Amino acid sequence: MNELDLHRRQGLILMAVAVLSIPMADTIAKWLSTSLSVGEIAWFRFVYQTLFLLPLLGLYRHLGRPTGVHLWLGMLIAGAILFLFWGLAHLPLANNIALFFIEPLILVVFSAVFLGERITTRRWIGVIGGLVGALVILRPNWSAYGTASLLPIAAATCFAAYLTVTRARIRTPKPRDALALQLWVGIAAGLVMSAFLLIGQSDDWTIAAWQTPVGAQWFWLAAAGGLAAFAHVLIAMAFARSDASLLAPLQYLEIFGATLLGWLVFAEWPDAFTILGGLVIIASGLVVVRERPVDAHP
Repeated sequence: MNELDLHRRQGLILMAVAVLSIPMADTIAKWLSTSLSVGEIAWFRFVYQTLFLLPLLGLYRHLGRPTGVHLWLGMLIAGAILFLFWGLAHLPLANNIALFFIEPLILVVFSAVFLGERITTRRWIGVIGGLVGALVILRPNWSAYGTASLLPIAAATCFAAYLTVTRARIRTPKPRDALALQLWVGIAAGLVMSAFLLIGQSDDWTIAAWQTPVGAQWFWLAAAGGLAAFAHVLIAMAFARSDASLLAPLQYLEIFGATLLGWLVFAEWPDAFTILGGLVIIASGLVVVRERPVDAHP
């Protein structure tokens, strides 16, 4: 196995672990949202990301320096989270998630337009097939779509742009570079969320209401932040090793984690459509994973 093949496989594994970790943080956030606002939960997510990454970077003795790119990334990831949860306030959960999962398609287009990646037939099949599987699982009610549908689409666009810039920004597979990137991105996103909370509270936005956490809420907020930080560091490391268009379809694995946790935590039993959609997603992912590399890393 040559070095390119090795990096490609490492990227696929890192991305798979990352997207399977994200639903755990989302499950905690959903549970906390019954007592805390989503804006507050998102703010704590970035605060704890920073607190977790600082000691790790201390071991490497490498903090890097903040740049304008970090600010852009922070704005994009903060915007993705805000738009996604804002959509939840206006759309049914299934509709919101289904619309957000156009993100891998947007990422494939962005990777071709802005990164100059070659998009093979296998990658298009993998992304479109995964989207079909997601829609089979979620079965959104299309008649419920209105102008509010722009919110999860905006979230998907922000996240796709975030991943595209991450791919362009981090070009070495060293863990310290991924950690440093996420540290400064977390700080930037935390500042953006702080401004959002201040503005939101002055205008009495429900999504930005503040209530001081109590008891076990502190632990669960830290757990959600730690899981999110872990996942996004792995994503940065994966994008340093593999093409964005190659990794995009693996994001559909998040649905498996969400389905499993929904069953375990919220007693949401998967039905026949969930199983069928899952099989479509697996098949689509295998189409991409078995592809041979088509270009070299710069």
